[in-house]
Amino acid sequence: MYYRFMTTQQFIFEEPLYKKVKLSENPHILSDLKKRFCIDGLNSIKGVDTTFKLDTPLFPSFDRSVSTEQITFTCQRYGDNLYVQIHYDKNNDIIEKVGQYPSLADIQIAQIKQYSKVLDKQYMKDFTKAIGLAANGVGTGSFVYLRRIFEYLIHEASKDAIANGEIDTQQFVMAKMDNKLKMLENHLPDVLKDNKPLYGVLSKGIHELSEDDCLKYFSVVREVIELILDEREYLRQKEEKKKQARNKLSSIAGELKNGE
Repeated sequence: MYYRFMTTQQFIFEEPLYKKVKLSENPHILSDLKKRFCIDGLNSIKGVDTTFKLDTPLFPSFDRSVSTEQITFTCQRYGDNLYVQIHYDKNNDIIEKVGQYPSLADIQIAQIKQYSKVLDKQYMKDFTKAIGLAANGVGTGSFVYLRRIFEYLIHEASKDAIANGEIDTQQFVMAKMDNKLKMLENHLPDVLKDNKPLYGVLSKGIHELSEDDCLKYFSVVREVIELILDEREYLRQKEEKKKQARNKLSSIAGELKNGE
């Protein structure tokens, strides 16, 4: 079983298929899905954040003992549809998604395309695999790929420190992750300094936590990794703007010199 409180937005755009949600703790989900309401989410077909409207709500009689029904959301910007099949079991007090198109993996993978310029191609594949596994209820496997991405980001952070002679390559390679983080104190993004337990959670997930626990923590771990990538993307764009500004100023200087 996999019970926890969540918003309707999380249920539609984050919750894997076949993960049972305790309805008595989340009555708003069924209430929302019975009416025409709007919800924010990613249109994975167009690759844009948008607002979806529930055009075909659940029938009022949906909450009989056991029911399965399909609902349809429509993108208010482009008209694309999001189809979700909902299963309800009144006797066991659960509601769950049993089908979705575009799939949860399609939606979440579209969200990470923005990191393709700051994350190596191989690790983009790993990120995609992690999301796909989590979307299909495989928690431990998803953590394996997230840990690989984390280790890669730490390796990338070490390059400048090694090049500047601040840390010894051999010592760094042989050090445990906790010590590596200490050695890179001045080279880590702020978000990583504030979330040092991340690697411990990833390792514990692989070796100790249950599938359901890994799935429960997946979104949090993914969010921290994305924050690290957000900072890398910010720095990349900043350097790109500096480069463009230098080129423009050089061009202007050339024009002025030629005009003399």
